[in-house]
Amino acid sequence: MRDFRIWWTLFVFFGVLSVLAVQQGYRRWRRAWDAVAAASGPDQAERQRRLRREGLRLTCMAASVITMTALVFAALLRVPAAVLIALRLLAVVGVAGVVWLSLRR
Repeated sequence: MRDFRIWWTLFVFFGVLSVLAVQQGYRRWRRAWDAVAAASGPDQAERQRRLRREGLRLTCMAASVITMTALVFAALLRVPAAVLIALRLLAVVGVAGVVWLSLRR
């Protein structure tokens, strides 16, 4: 497709969905963190470990969204190929981190 407006609309749509997903995940993580901090019990250390892992997963998710956005603008601005490759690798590492942390229990 040569019409850039379709691609731009898709980019904005998925960008907004990604930001909303990260925001919702952060709010849920923050409420859970506050609840675990207020609670006590023998399995508190396990809950804190899981919440730290979830926080790391959210960080990877946010980093991958930011990196992919930077990649789109870098491609439009015709930056050097080395920068594009570095951004691609960073985006893949971020997504792989999200997947890996999501599959771990």
